[in-house]
Amino acid sequence: MSLTSLIRHWLPAGIALLAWQLPAQAALFERAPTDLQAEVRAATAEGKQLAVFLTLPDCPGCLEMERTVHRNAALEKRFARKFRSVRLDIAQSAAIIDPLGRKVAPGDFAKRLRAVATPSFAFFDGQGNTLYRYTGTLDVGGLRELGNFVASAAYEAKPFAHPVARRSEPALFADSPALTLPRQPDFTVVGTDGRPHRLADFRGVAVALAVGYTQCPDVCPTTLAELQAAVEALPSGQRQQIQVLFATLDPERDSLAILKEYADAFRPQGGRPILGLRGNPAQTADLIRQLQLVADKQPSASMGYTLDHTAGVFLFDAQGRLLGLSPYGQPLDKLSRDLASLAGRTAQSLAQH
Repeated sequence: MSLTSLIRHWLPAGIALLAWQLPAQAALFERAPTDLQAEVRAATAEGKQLAVFLTLPDCPGCLEMERTVHRNAALEKRFARKFRSVRLDIAQSAAIIDPLGRKVAPGDFAKRLRAVATPSFAFFDGQGNTLYRYTGTLDVGGLRELGNFVASAAYEAKPFAHPVARRSEPALFADSPALTLPRQPDFTVVGTDGRPHRLADFRGVAVALAVGYTQCPDVCPTTLAELQAAVEALPSGQRQQIQVLFATLDPERDSLAILKEYADAFRPQGGRPILGLRGNPAQTADLIRQLQLVADKQPSASMGYTLDHTAGVFLFDAQGRLLGLSPYGQPLDKLSRDLASLAGRTAQSLAQH
């Protein structure tokens, strides 16, 4: 058999073998190399720029993006046309080679970039110079827009505007959530109805979530009383479109029975019953991590301990997106108007479907 015949005979099998050996298409920012200078060179050879995802193991926004954004096939295909993507755990101790060829600890590298929080994204040109750095949790559309923003060098005219920060509907009196918070927190706890619950279970209604504990002397009862009054101030047709949740940060003392009795005392007239939420210690720790809460025990002669904890109300729309944090002490009329805005948006969404 001639050489040409051999090539023709084995070529299909060779191609099949090569295809079998090639790795499956990776999710965005899945690879974690230690030599970023080599990655810059590889990106340049591909006609792309290098995009680095800076993360921490316990970063809620990072975990949300890895779960809901980086594995989006359409986004991966589009993003990969312009960028070679890698991830960097800035908590790891082993040194890396930075894009300029310097050996450095990952944490120090992040400090040089002024990436003081995670998730952060850093983009580099073919010489390893930093093009742009952004910190904040993004959804699929947000990361797509960030990629377009960097690829078009729009940062030379203005900084990237976070999709949540520039939203116009609904306009809330509540504070915008921190950019590092997940847009759709994902934690599991047990409700005072005896069933396990995630925030996703409440899709279709707006959610007002308060956290605390039943022995709280002031903040928690005040917050729940204000939520009760704010819901009752809504038109009767909107009250059922708001679900108030109260999650305990003190599962050691707050049993489901105690939590139910406490929540029931603040049920708004004409509204949904307030649902108490309680997790085991691990679930409570996950709740605290997801929402970046404060929950510090302080000694108390009369109570054993009290909790210094995050105050305020987390506001979610009917799609489960975190839109704002109504601060403790927010005037009642503003809290009620925020709930009305969310309820109105919920009714409009239901009408469209």
